[in-house]
Amino acid sequence: MTVATLANPAGFRPAAARIAAAGLAGGALDLAYATVVGATAGRSFQQVWQGVASGWLGKAAYGQGWTSTLLGLLTHFGIAGAMAGAFFLAAGRAPVLRRRPLLSGAIYGVGLYGVMYGLVLPLRWPGVFPRWDGVRSAADILAHVGVGVAIAFVLRGRERSAG
Repeated sequence: MTVATLANPAGFRPAAARIAAAGLAGGALDLAYATVVGATAGRSFQQVWQGVASGWLGKAAYGQGWTSTLLGLLTHFGIAGAMAGAFFLAAGRAPVLRRRPLLSGAIYGVGLYGVMYGLVLPLRWPGVFPRWDGVRSAADILAHVGVGVAIAFVLRGRERSAG
């Protein structure tokens, strides 16, 4: 968000709505990818998202049914919203990011992969990450590129005027 957007409460709503929409777009794409990857590994939809909730609850997440599944989904979309917010802030400083959403989104997606697989996941599962797993890791990178592109496309174009 720009200082002008923060100083103008009427301008905050459109910016927040755009960030939320971008987070939903990127999060939905990643939700589909993670659910399919989980299914190919024999995990149900519920188990995949309980796995995300286990970051908060530990192994207890797997025994809490849909409550922990919902917590996992909320966490997932919260992270996606933060990713969208970070892109929004960066695009406020470098407007070329909004003008070139395919390129900037793809580069941002590679960065998101680096943060997720180089920092976030190793903090949660230090014995498992980081790792390179051939085609699966390449698919993980492509999925993150898709998330970055989805976020960039939702946030593309000129900043909308509040008035």
